[in-house]
Amino acid sequence: MVSMQRHHLILLLFSLFFIQTSQALAAPQVRFQTECQDGQERIGLSFVGDILVHEALYRAVVNGTQHFNQIWRRTDPLMSKAHFSVGNLEGPAALGVDKRGKDHGDVGFIYDEVVYSGSNFSFNYHPRILSDLYRSGYDLLTVANNHSLDRSWLGIDKTIRAARNVGIPTVGIRMSSERSGAFHHIASIGGFRVAFLGCTEMSNGHKDSKDQVLFCYKNPDKMVELIKNITSDSSVDALILLPHWGQEYKHSPDSRQKAFARRYLEAGVTAILGSHPHVLQPWEKYVTKDGRETLVAYSLGNFVAGQAGLARKTGLVVYLGLARTAGRVKIFGASYTPTYREGTEIYPVTKNQEVFDHVASMYGKERRLDVAGDLMSHLCLKNE
Repeated sequence: MVSMQRHHLILLLFSLFFIQTSQALAAPQVRFQTECQDGQERIGLSFVGDILVHEALYRAVVNGTQHFNQIWRRTDPLMSKAHFSVGNLEGPAALGVDKRGKDHGDVGFIYDEVVYSGSNFSFNYHPRILSDLYRSGYDLLTVANNHSLDRSWLGIDKTIRAARNVGIPTVGIRMSSERSGAFHHIASIGGFRVAFLGCTEMSNGHKDSKDQVLFCYKNPDKMVELIKNITSDSSVDALILLPHWGQEYKHSPDSRQKAFARRYLEAGVTAILGSHPHVLQPWEKYVTKDGRETLVAYSLGNFVAGQAGLARKTGLVVYLGLARTAGRVKIFGASYTPTYREGTEIYPVTKNQEVFDHVASMYGKERRLDVAGDLMSHLCLKNE
């Protein structure tokens, strides 16, 4: 009798495990009502998560090509699928500035842990990273994150100047001399005007003495007002929010992420693409009170990072499709392609079933875009 009971218990536990695993892999799917039609104006946008050049990766670049794109170059074709590509540069790209905010001038393309560093607590990259990202197809960077002030106010100023010289807009930060400057950027993309706004939950205790960083939660009413001001411009077709938020290494969004996501979507945001946890967090469709279909991807995980373990080596390129229908711009589809770090390089995932299953637990299976797949066709595809 005891043996039989034990057998039934084992079967029950196995069944529960199977059900939980199946439910995890059957993540909520994101489907939108807007259909693709002949002659319709449509664009596709791409987004990646944290670009965090840890020491091992940085040293590999210094000892290699001395161009940061040697890390992510194999993923460049994923960016070329979209009409516009966005990344999260985690850390300043401030020429010659050390951890105390002192300017040493151009010390060369080195890694010294004084001027240029990639530790867990302090980051600064040679500004060549900006031109390397630009050449890889990135059209805009959010630089509002917990490492924005790792080189003090001067680091932000120098990062923005260097980005402007390259021709790549930054959001979420502003120059110390531009106290009323915008934290957002409006881009013209294939006949659409899309606004991008970055913000961060925190700055690792560094004081924002010159009001250069936009914080997601510090003044929620100010955020709502800012969102409404941007979207009240009749020429703006959509607003994308790029928050740096959530708990590190947690696959579930916390209560503040959920609450503020809904508040900002209700205020007028079209889609939210988050970063910071260094692991994936799920996506979901949210329908606002006025009937707009919106998207939240709470965390896209690491794109570039030197951290260990499958969860921290896996990232996503998330694609968002916007279409003009009856004079209004709406989301018509969303897709994703996983990426994975092997050694000091990032690869698009083509065969790794363990990675596919990990991603599917939060993003489902049906919206995965194969590396060789056509983006716009996949975005238009409706799965029932």
